Amino acid sequence: MSDSVFEAWARLRPQVAGLHVVSDNAKPLLIRPASLRDPSKIPPRQWLYGTILVRRYITVLVAPGGVGKTAWSIAVGASLAAGKGLIGDWVHSRVNVLFCSLEDPEDEFDRRIAACMIKHRLDDEDLKGRVFTINGRDRRLTIAALDADGLTVCYPDKDALIAAIRQHNIGAVFVDPFVNSHELEENSNPHINAAARAWAEIAEATQCAVLLVHHTRKGAVAGDIDSGRGASALIGACRAGFTLTAMTPEEAKEFGIPEKERRLHIRLDDGKANLAPPSDKARWFRLSSIRLHNGNEDYPNGDSVQAVEEWEPPSVWKQLSDDDCNAALDAIQAGPGGGQKYTASRTGKAAAGRWAGRVLVEMFDLTEPQAAKVVNTWLHNGLLVEVEEYDPVQRKPRKGLAVDNTKRPGR
Repeated sequence: MSDSVFEAWARLRPQVAGLHVVSDNAKPLLIRPASLRDPSKIPPRQWLYGTILVRRYITVLVAPGGVGKTAWSIAVGASLAAGKGLIGDWVHSRVNVLFCSLEDPEDEFDRRIAACMIKHRLDDEDLKGRVFTINGRDRRLTIAALDADGLTVCYPDKDALIAAIRQHNIGAVFVDPFVNSHELEENSNPHINAAARAWAEIAEATQCAVLLVHHTRKGAVAGDIDSGRGASALIGACRAGFTLTAMTPEEAKEFGIPEKERRLHIRLDDGKANLAPPSDKARWFRLSSIRLHNGNEDYPNGDSVQAVEEWEPPSVWKQLSDDDCNAALDAIQAGPGGGQKYTASRTGKAAAGRWAGRVLVEMFDLTEPQAAKVVNTWLHNGLLVEVEEYDPVQRKPRKGLAVDNTKRPGR
């Protein structure tokens, strides 16, 4: 990035005209016969970014505070503006983007976009004239609110925002956070449905994609889209819903990530798929601290700001060759000694010392979660099978593991 990036970024800031109240135009209610078109003639959905953002619809991102949802959103928006995927997803169309930064002051957004540009080696020309902002500290953006009677929902800034989006040819709008874009009751389904519908109507009227960033309640887990704060109507109104969560202590142990670095790793899950994938199949990202080199006399060190990058978790299978696997299988087949067999289970005092995963831990320095993943995979594909044989130590039949040699790696 050139030395003049910060001066250049100042020139990129849009001057969006002041917004004012404009009432909705009434449309007649029409009932039409269904077209029943040839399926091959129906146009496909107009995806902009992976299968996350699509024109004419809203997407909801649900995440706890401090996880990195703003850094992730900025990376997605910068990808669309630059026309190239910065964090892994495919950019279907290069479009202008609008960030409705409704929580932080304008210079904080400038720091975050600058950190993203530095991290991903974007220069001024990549984003020039394609990134626009509305700052909620300067003037509130109110898409939906209660009228003076306290009962009727009105839409103070809806039409003016539609006009601004059209004026600047915006293809994707990022709203961070959603709660600051309306003044309705957060726990009321009718109210939140009205606010969500207003954003959906903005998306339809402008043919743009809208991402609503939403906070979670406490105790959110990966893939639980219903952990969003307040009324559930918001999730029902979106075409796509995702969760962004920090790596759990259990996941950190599985991947061998030190505890002090755990929260720098975040996972994105499709919340509308109902079931989060296993940790090694999830979409992972890592937060990096980027120095802006903007120190002055009062603050000589300047700022360090988070930017997000794609991250691939270490795969236990990349650590094990076919020869390694066969050596471990030989040891499991031989048993722990005394005529006993290894077990698939770690539960119970007697089983703890006979767990087959101990072989992998001791031979290859795997973590216990990694060893458990290997053992469970071998059980699932039939390489390891449970058999019941007489245990000479316990003097009774007990379950243990045997190897199906026909399924060994390399055969």
